[in-house]
Amino acid sequence: MVEIHKKEYELINEILKNFDFDKCEKVMKHLNWTWRNNSNSPTVQELREYAKQRIEDAIISLKKEEKWHYSQPYMSSSGGVCAHVWKNRYGKICNIQLQFILTEWDTF
Repeated sequence: MVEIHKKEYELINEILKNFDFDKCEKVMKHLNWTWRNNSNSPTVQELREYAKQRIEDAIISLKKEEKWHYSQPYMSSSGGVCAHVWKNRYGKICNIQLQFILTEWDTF
């Protein structure tokens, strides 16, 4: 079982403290954006809990990837909430990024 350590929780809490969940809630309400057949947009508290889960999922998955190159982020994304997590060359989680993505497009 992969555990999340104290330093990682400090990084998570910094993100959750500073991320503008109110803005995300306003945008989702304005667009009538709902999750999983729910008739209402998620609340700030639901967004916060969901974001925390995305971050924790990314951390746990990244730790399981022993050969993952430290310069590459690991991502967990769903419902517009996207977490990127990096580990340093010593295998420790060193950076977390949280995004609310309204739209994107990639091509190669």
